[in-house]
Amino acid sequence: MAIKRSASISLLLSVLIVLLSAGFLQGQTQSPPKQFVDRQFQLDLNPTLNVSTDHARTVALLFGQQEHVVNFTSRPDLAKRAPFNFEYAKCKGESLWRMVQDAFNGQRQAGPDFTQNDFDNGWTKTAITGGLGGLPVGWDPAFQTFANNRVPTSTELHHLRALQDKSFKNRNGNTVQSPSRGEYQLYYAPSHKAMLARNVESPTYRRKSQGYPPAAIQDAIPPLHRLSDVSWYTYSRLSNSPGDLRYIGHHFISNDDSNLIIDQLLRNTPNIGWPGLTLDINTNEAKALLGTPNGVGVAWLMMDRARVLGRRRPKVHIWNKNSFRCMLWDLAPA
Repeated sequence: MAIKRSASISLLLSVLIVLLSAGFLQGQTQSPPKQFVDRQFQLDLNPTLNVSTDHARTVALLFGQQEHVVNFTSRPDLAKRAPFNFEYAKCKGESLWRMVQDAFNGQRQAGPDFTQNDFDNGWTKTAITGGLGGLPVGWDPAFQTFANNRVPTSTELHHLRALQDKSFKNRNGNTVQSPSRGEYQLYYAPSHKAMLARNVESPTYRRKSQGYPPAAIQDAIPPLHRLSDVSWYTYSRLSNSPGDLRYIGHHFISNDDSNLIIDQLLRNTPNIGWPGLTLDINTNEAKALLGTPNGVGVAWLMMDRARVLGRRRPKVHIWNKNSFRCMLWDLAPA
């Protein structure tokens, strides 16, 4: 009996030691392991992760003090949508900016050259008239800065509404009867080396909102579908020297992720007009704006058209006058 009691006491002591070493019975819980201190990203670098590819191309994984940026162009298996915040946007923007610099150095293939047939494939193009005939509210001071204190004349300013409202042939040549209803409203002023987006709902965005699974979207949109390609195609045909394009703006931004970053950066000056807050691309704040949905298209345009545009060093202006959030990228020659 004494031997059994001694064995029971020894077993109990062993259990107590294990519990104490694990941090229990001390009113404390263990700190998360350093390799999983991820500041809201909750991902690891396990290449066997079975996660969705429907999201942005990059995300920061922060392990302790070390930052790992995963490029989802080469790692689609890790393409999981992390919570959108400043850190996420900054790391995405950093990756995009590196890709832009690679394009400037001739290390990326140029974007596709689309034709009128591509733009006729499922798209209806109309001129914007009536109340939208001039520049949007608040943009006159910006355009005056572009060209010796004057705004574009009625003959210098071009308007386009591109609506994906017809059946089309997809990338595989198959006919898709149901249009995405994607829409772009764009202003072009080659005289001021500028273009401006007023309404941006890409075919990809529309298909997502219609419930298409990520893997099916590319076969449910026309080959010409990105804002960067639609806007460049039109500008390059309106301008006698498209390589001089310098200013790309977004008016009345309604995207929640973009507005989250803009509002955070303008928190001390919430009702500010042009020129607003000006940031160089080498700042974390500018990189975060490049990583927003309203900045990504600018990055892709610089990447895809680097051979025509040449090397640039962008800066970005953001302002929010009377709840009209705006963003302007100045692609200054480097």
